[in-house]
Amino acid sequence: MKLPKVIIIAQNQPLDNDAHFRRKLADAEDRAERQSARFPDLDLLAIQKQVHRNIRDSLLFLDGRYMDLLDLMNFIKGGRQFPEITPDNVAEHYSLANTVTLNGIYLYQYLLEHGYDPIIVQNYATGNLPDLLGEEPLAVCISSNFIFMNDIREMAGQIKQHAPHVPVIAGGMLVKKVLHAGEGFSEKTLGFLSGFHGKVDAFVVEAKGEQTLVKLLEALKQGRDLGSVPNLAHFDGQGHMLFTSRQEEEIRMDQMGISWDQIPSEYLRSTLPLNSSRGCFYRCRFCTYHWLFPEVHYKSIDVLKEELKKIDALGLVKHVRFTDDNFTANKTRIKTVLEMMIGEGFSFTWSSFARASALTPDLVELMKRSGCEFVDLGLESGSQTILDNMDKRLKREQSFEAIRMLNDNGIVNRGSFIIGYPGETTDTFSETVEFINESGLPYYHPYLFYYTGNTLVHREREVLGLKGLGLAWRHDTMDSVEASLLMSHMPERIDRSFTDGQAYVEEIYKLLRGEGYSTSEILNLFRLKRELQLSIKGASARGPSTQAIERIFSDLRVLVR
Repeated sequence: MKLPKVIIIAQNQPLDNDAHFRRKLADAEDRAERQSARFPDLDLLAIQKQVHRNIRDSLLFLDGRYMDLLDLMNFIKGGRQFPEITPDNVAEHYSLANTVTLNGIYLYQYLLEHGYDPIIVQNYATGNLPDLLGEEPLAVCISSNFIFMNDIREMAGQIKQHAPHVPVIAGGMLVKKVLHAGEGFSEKTLGFLSGFHGKVDAFVVEAKGEQTLVKLLEALKQGRDLGSVPNLAHFDGQGHMLFTSRQEEEIRMDQMGISWDQIPSEYLRSTLPLNSSRGCFYRCRFCTYHWLFPEVHYKSIDVLKEELKKIDALGLVKHVRFTDDNFTANKTRIKTVLEMMIGEGFSFTWSSFARASALTPDLVELMKRSGCEFVDLGLESGSQTILDNMDKRLKREQSFEAIRMLNDNGIVNRGSFIIGYPGETTDTFSETVEFINESGLPYYHPYLFYYTGNTLVHREREVLGLKGLGLAWRHDTMDSVEASLLMSHMPERIDRSFTDGQAYVEEIYKLLRGEGYSTSEILNLFRLKRELQLSIKGASARGPSTQAIERIFSDLRVLVR
């Protein structure tokens, strides 16, 4: 019996950073305009646009493009001309467009186990969807974990143009956040959502969602009314959005282990993602993760071991990225995991998120022995005042010590920092800059404080004078325009640690390691990019290109291959 085909769209990663960055800004400005009526005392759109101007000033702008390090390397390889990157030739260039995300892989396995023939489109920007639609799928599923809502609407519209009769289903984290309330949307938001009518047939409004998806696919197969399926938002004949009953899905981590030996080779890469847990113990006041996953669930050690053994047996995987929100939080368990990995002698390296306060000399030594190469630290601030405001439960000294231990053991690390959290002042910001410069942190990533109602800090909004939405906000000690302006000057003020603007250092690092670059070469590439960016800024103020810029280009040509 022929199994019904289901297409899974996992992400929509543009072929170059400029397109991704401009799309992200356009989506945020669209949202600010849509929500502006809720904040009569704030010009939300004007604030958002000024924030974006400041963020743009923190990036390398060259040859009419905003470039991350990979774009710059392609520019250098092209003889200081940016190449035309297409789906057909993207593999010949440095690009994140060919990376694999866990959402597509997991849904592939889950649907296969439930009697479907799934097809993954790892990246909509590089996939050939018209040909796949010609195979008469039962449905197309779009995950919002890595895709903006505007992109979902556009993609769904294109799908309907090619196959009007094929149902389009959207789910994932962003859909959950946008539609969770179920009722009470503003007129602007209702107008925005109406744009999905005739394009998206159903939204899965559940943080997990896979069980709901199977129920929905069964209803589509049988021609049943969608009202009988829980956790949905869909449209009636008049275009009004309807919500079905809510039924929270149970998390069964041991059933989420991936049988990597059963995943088709075209979906595999030399770096693969894997999660060993969902949820986080901590309740940092800026974070929404506790709202999505209020409890921590773990895979058993045996299931995790089998999954890692299957990855190693593939013979092509050089690196595993643990996607757990806090891989090191449970000190007893992480030691057991690391000892298991050492005992198995896996050939791949690995990376993860880690909490600075969880790291001890013994644990870091185990991490190194088990193959850890890169760690993301959620440090959030160099100011103890701000850390306490966040309820981060982290001491500044613990962050210093964590970085020292990782550096001493040869584990590359990156710290993320939130700029503008309530209580932030120019003095606390300067403490963060000083911390980064003095700590020995190789890489850092600044995030502008993002305000949403699903965070614990929202409950204190009256006390803090906190108003706004997303990246357009103000509170008693700062607003997002000032915070983004401070953030834009971080590359100038920080000369001992490196960032890549709004691009993700860890993804670029992993890609370049896979291409054979050493850790010192990668650090030098980031250093030269910073020097180039600052030199171009200085040259634009003084006049034409300088000798310093030509020297930097010459050094880049030596490194880039």
